[in-house]
Amino acid sequence: MVAMARKKIITKYNSPLYGNYARLLLLFDTIENMIKRVILIKAFTKDPQQGNPAGVVLDADHLTYDQMINIADRLGFSESAFVQKSEVADYKIRFFTSTQEVDLCGHATIATFHALVQSKIITFPSADSVHRLQETRAGVLPVTCSPDGLIMMNLTKPHFFESESSRRTIAELLSLREDDLLDYPIQSVSVGTPKLMIAVKSLNRLFAIKPDLEGIIKYSKEKKTRGFYPFTPETKDKDSDFHARLFNPLAGVNEDPITGVAAGALACYAKRYGISNKNSFIIEQGYIMGKSGKILIDVSTGVKVGGYAVEFGQEEIEL
Repeated sequence: MVAMARKKIITKYNSPLYGNYARLLLLFDTIENMIKRVILIKAFTKDPQQGNPAGVVLDADHLTYDQMINIADRLGFSESAFVQKSEVADYKIRFFTSTQEVDLCGHATIATFHALVQSKIITFPSADSVHRLQETRAGVLPVTCSPDGLIMMNLTKPHFFESESSRRTIAELLSLREDDLLDYPIQSVSVGTPKLMIAVKSLNRLFAIKPDLEGIIKYSKEKKTRGFYPFTPETKDKDSDFHARLFNPLAGVNEDPITGVAAGALACYAKRYGISNKNSFIIEQGYIMGKSGKILIDVSTGVKVGGYAVEFGQEEIEL
């Protein structure tokens, strides 16, 4: 598409009437800014048929807020990422759903740094991992890229909010009975954005959830949480620690396939309430949507979340 547009411009302006090379270059720059290349990445998987998709725009400095919303909406993924120059970090990364900008997104961060590595913007001078800083609305956060493809992002120190007193209210919003829930606090935990932790007894009950999306929107506005994260210790894979789902209709995401920030919060929650004393966790998500993936979490020093990613295509979007 870009090549065709350039050919038309050259044909029109490469004549005695428009013999101005500088004007031609300006027109090239204009047409470049009209069309953005989006790299399509699946995060938390090595299988391009699975994982959580995100669009990544590596040259977003001149995009407006509305243009980024428009691109995210047209892609139709839960979130997409836009890389800009930063004065305080290596990159400034902005995350958008189809309706709004969000403070932080785990899977889109993994997708972004995978794209930076694959595009040779981040390289490995030796066999050692490479450390970079990303500026986000949640703060400046370190990211580690390893030569084997593993990407780990640091999250913020966990913040635990007041526990929810009405367990029945939460159960009903998920179309569950109160006795479907395990006897742990229902509580929002934030390691970047607050997610409501809800312990469910079994995979069967977790998969039976039919969320009241309007009710969750109302509750999220009142309680200032950004997503319901029901989980269970029963897993598909014996090596995993938890299986989870994420509902965040307030951000325009009815169900998110795989949610790194929520998984990081869950690991902190599990440690706090003695569900597990481990420092490393594997959390499954997305199976019910046919977009399965595994999130790796390390809470031995701070909170680190990560996994692998794979490119599954590219798209040109005309603005």
